[in-house]
Amino acid sequence: MLGMLKGKDKYETIENYLFVAIVVGSLLLTSGLGLSAINSKGLSVILALSGGAITFLAIITLILSWLIKDLTGE
Repeated sequence: MLGMLKGKDKYETIENYLFVAIVVGSLLLTSGLGLSAINSKGLSVILALSGGAITFLAIITLILSWLIKDLTGE
């Protein structure tokens, strides 16, 4: 599975890993929000907050990698 994430250069590889992090974070966020309908304390809150944080950080890192890629001209 991880071998499939390898890109043509280091920037594409980073992008692929960040896309996976965004998907995983979104799934955690969605499951946390879904579980909060049953119980609004404990695991559902942890899943939602960690999913939101992972998704946010991955998106910020992805934007920064695109900016660095454009500035270096690679």
